[in-house]
Amino acid sequence: MSSHDRAAGRQAALTDYEALREHRPELFVNPSGAAFEILLDRADQDRAADAMSRVAVAAGLSESVGHIGVVYRDAYFCLVRDAVRFANGRLGTYIRIVPASASGGAAVLPVLADGRVVLLRHFRHADRDWHWEIPRGFGDPGEDGAGTAARELQEELGVHVRDFTYLGPLSPDTGMRAGVDHLYLAHIGTVELADEPTQDARAEGIHAYRAVSPEEFRTMVADRRISDAYTLSAYALAMAQGVLKADMG
Repeated sequence: MSSHDRAAGRQAALTDYEALREHRPELFVNPSGAAFEILLDRADQDRAADAMSRVAVAAGLSESVGHIGVVYRDAYFCLVRDAVRFANGRLGTYIRIVPASASGGAAVLPVLADGRVVLLRHFRHADRDWHWEIPRGFGDPGEDGAGTAARELQEELGVHVRDFTYLGPLSPDTGMRAGVDHLYLAHIGTVELADEPTQDARAEGIHAYRAVSPEEFRTMVADRRISDAYTLSAYALAMAQGVLKADMG
């Protein structure tokens, strides 16, 4: 790659970065005592980028590993590489995932009229495995958490909500991802639940539904048959807040 192309690549990433800063300023604050200071001065950014590029090339990687800015974007999230000053004074870079929606995504614990909890058998591409989990998804731009939760219930279970209980925020990966998602408990009517996932749900990897008693849900958690972080977090919050009972009694 020519020096002109490398410079153009750096500039494109930084231009998108500045647009993100203007649209989402909360992502670029440097609170007092922060362990990693985001560098917003262009000269500091260039020094950090150059230092990281040298390290990358020495390790047999592309010098673009040092580019500061938005280095990838799609409809759901962008990948941001910040120039930072570490606590020991060293300049370098830190990478993070920023969801497209400022409100984050949502997950919802569906509870039937008889008290059973509905779980989905969902194949996930990231780890190439099946999981028992609750409905969840990315938020659409301008959509709040409750709106996302209601939409995911409709898309993945084909049901409408009788009432919502907000369980709380979830920071799914504080080492990599910016922002929070939101967890809910929703009461739905037993008669609404379909026997089989729709074709659209199957296309997204949902193979089956399972309605379990709160006691069976607890056993699945204890036996490590549930590993999905959203499902485990919703279970913990619902139990701690007393909105999900440990048994049918």
